[in-house]
Amino acid sequence: MKNDATQLLQKSQAYENNARISVPGYDTLFSMVQAYFRAQLGEQQASILIVGAGGGNELSAWGQSNSNWSFTGVDPSEEMLQIASYKAEQLQLESRVQLLLGTIDHLPSADTKFDAASCILVLHFIEEWQEKLALLQNIHGQLKPGKPFALVSAFGQRDSAELQDRIKIWQSFFLDVGYPQAKVKDMGKVIMNISFISDQQIEQLLKEAGFQHIARFFTSGLFAGWMCHA
Repeated sequence: MKNDATQLLQKSQAYENNARISVPGYDTLFSMVQAYFRAQLGEQQASILIVGAGGGNELSAWGQSNSNWSFTGVDPSEEMLQIASYKAEQLQLESRVQLLLGTIDHLPSADTKFDAASCILVLHFIEEWQEKLALLQNIHGQLKPGKPFALVSAFGQRDSAELQDRIKIWQSFFLDVGYPQAKVKDMGKVIMNISFISDQQIEQLLKEAGFQHIARFFTSGLFAGWMCHA
């Protein structure tokens, strides 16, 4: 059991280290989403839906400092959910956290909807426009009217010179911390396998899904964040 916990901790640290290189300002991003939710929710008891909860970074960032929040997280990766579960246990949040293996479609039916939702670094792994739209529509359907939603995704016009320049900067961050040149070059090819769409298209998706008052609040390298209301 001790070895299992050690392995989970190592995987968690590796994931977070890579995320902090890949998304400069990664920790600030979570603080900004927390501030947005707090401004909208006040001091009330609130249920938060986390789409893509594997890794448990939202739990680490928001769990202990918001004792009036409860969390429901979904993720299709069993290994990443194990990391999230381990973090919840270490932070003594088990009584306020429910983690479900699967997608948002696997959420149990409930009369009560959520007070806020986040979808951080997930959308760009979904290839088709209609699948992206369906995800955002499902999230919208899980929220109480007017409640806040934070979306963070890679963005950019595929094959544009502007995106290629941002990818070079992204690669430089990995070089600066000692990643081998050959590996970073390969990473540049791999990153193009994710589904890049422009920031205007992401905002269009949010509008089509039913969200209102859409505002971009975060930009860092290849990634940006939007806040809006159901």
